[in-house]
Amino acid sequence: MKRIVLSISTILLFAGVATASDTKFIFTLHGNYLNVADNTFTSQTGKKKIYAEGKAAVTIYQNLYLWGSYGTFPIHDTLSKWSSKGAFDADISVARVVEKRIFSGGVGFFIGYLEQEEISVMAEIGVCSITNFIDSTSTNINSNAIIQSEEAKQTGVGLRGNFGVTYGFFKNLFAEISIGYMYSADTIDSVRSKLGGLHYGLGIGIRL
Repeated sequence: MKRIVLSISTILLFAGVATASDTKFIFTLHGNYLNVADNTFTSQTGKKKIYAEGKAAVTIYQNLYLWGSYGTFPIHDTLSKWSSKGAFDADISVARVVEKRIFSGGVGFFIGYLEQEEISVMAEIGVCSITNFIDSTSTNINSNAIIQSEEAKQTGVGLRGNFGVTYGFFKNLFAEISIGYMYSADTIDSVRSKLGGLHYGLGIGIRL
């Protein structure tokens, strides 16, 4: 529900300013390097992940703009060693996949020009909704037969900040390098897990 509300709100904000004078639209595709925090609920250790994220923005007043983004990626984890499984039997292997989906949106401001051979600096702040879809399957190591399959979900809404530098290399096309942080957490059965983390990005964008 929170994810749906965030998405609808972002769409309405974009629609409300689409007819404004001197409006510019900016579309960017990022490759992000995310430092995923430890997941207390699933006992997964922190990982480094590279994932794609798309972002759309529209200016609302001079260099002030609204933005929204979406990214998703899976995290695979397998528990087969006795020392890692704890209470699990020695002949059971547990395969777990966490599909992470990230919706973000907010306001941003850039100084400079998104034009050829020009540099700009941009800062963004907003909210993010991060959801983990967890699918765990327990199988017998010897026979590979499925013993148990479980599904769970974690969702948290928090804050996100981004800072980036762009360089225009061809007409309205530009390259971007950025750094940011997402803070979002969820509590299940009194167990609190952080869902966001520090991220670095490289992107290519177009201004229309």
